[in-house]
Amino acid sequence: MSIRDDPFAILGVPREASPAEIKRAYRRLAMHWHPDRNPSAAAEAEFKRVHAAYELFLDPQRLAEWQQAQAAAGASDSPPPEEVLGDDLTQALTLTLEEAATGCRKEVDLVHGVRCVSCRASGRVEHRNSVPCRRCSGCGRTARHGGGTSVCTGCAGRGYLRETECPDCTGTGWREEPRTLSVTVPPGLVDGERLRLARQAPVIPGGKGGTGGKPGDLYLEIRLAAHPLFALRGRDLHCEVPVSIYRLLCGGCIEVPTLSGTTTLELSPDAAQRQEYRLPGLGFPHQRRQAAGDLVLQLQQIYPESIRPKDIELLERLEVRLASDLARRAPQLAAWEGQMRERRSAAGA
Repeated sequence: MSIRDDPFAILGVPREASPAEIKRAYRRLAMHWHPDRNPSAAAEAEFKRVHAAYELFLDPQRLAEWQQAQAAAGASDSPPPEEVLGDDLTQALTLTLEEAATGCRKEVDLVHGVRCVSCRASGRVEHRNSVPCRRCSGCGRTARHGGGTSVCTGCAGRGYLRETECPDCTGTGWREEPRTLSVTVPPGLVDGERLRLARQAPVIPGGKGGTGGKPGDLYLEIRLAAHPLFALRGRDLHCEVPVSIYRLLCGGCIEVPTLSGTTTLELSPDAAQRQEYRLPGLGFPHQRRQAAGDLVLQLQQIYPESIRPKDIELLERLEVRLASDLARRAPQLAAWEGQMRERRSAAGA
């Protein structure tokens, strides 16, 4: 143990903790980090670190020397031990386009590790009377795979125990409890951006934040849900708008959607040829004081599925009127009919 390694922080106990409290904390952490029980790559190093801290408490002389050395280091203005922070956590937060554009409040559900109150985070409970060992059912021996029996490791062959694992936390000293955070989401966040909540990450049992330190940071990564009308490209909103071919020919006003409701679009006289309209400032907002993106509308020409006789009569009249001024009003059609006349003439010659 060096001067900077604080055994109180490592075991997660206050400086006024009693020997019994220190022992319970050590047993809980040793059980959690024991390499035979914890497959984590850091388990062996953490187990040795916890064991070294507890050995310091078992030797009053060494503990006094450590305290004197720490006091001397503090008197000489040496830097204090670094604060132990828990692990950071990143969690997805799904928003609709409307929620992301205007900002909102969202409830975030988390599972938080808390110290078990039933056993005071020791992971063990003491019984007034001895109870049979669950592993060997009180006989002190367990069967071996190759035949025969061996001394029960759960009770060291005694068969009965005065102290067993806490049933409420299964011997870990920790319990998982649900926790809900109410989060204010600022407007203008897009897919992939993160919202940082300082010291709000759930405490992991046996982790850094659970041994006397502080929780890490919680990062909420924004995920934008698919929208039935809009597609977000950069800060521009793209929307396909179905429009009757008759309305495109006649021009006039149509109603189109926006993130906040609807607005009116005035179709230009050449609406049948113009397929895209761009409305500045009606797209997705920026976080900073920049102009919002554009609302880009792609017009989709819709033809009727069936035409009644009266409709055909009206269209025939329109065709006759159009033919009288075809070169000006429909130059592509006029050019096509000219080519057909030339082919007829050539064939007749």
